[in-house]
Amino acid sequence: MSEIVSYKKRQKIIKIGELLENKRKSLGKQYSSREKFIENRSKEIFNGDAWISTRHLANIESGKNWLSVELLIKHSYALEMEPIELFREIVELLREETTFPL
Repeated sequence: MSEIVSYKKRQKIIKIGELLENKRKSLGKQYSSREKFIENRSKEIFNGDAWISTRHLANIESGKNWLSVELLIKHSYALEMEPIELFREIVELLREETTFPL
């Protein structure tokens, strides 16, 4: 039973990663690679500060890692979204995948 729960949980995290990756790519060609996205957003939004590593972003987008609240907020700004809007989309995605209320 725990394998089924673990599998379902993993599938949800993968869906969220796909959502974030699609949002990044929809910003335009200059953000299509993770490296360019991080580099450009570091300059444009975060005063040149490193806000995430390429490896961590790859792990998030592939569903291997989850976002902390702090990183979710930073990521939302990098995606040109208000944090609450990104959070709302994630909750809606989770609701679609869940048979019980969140």
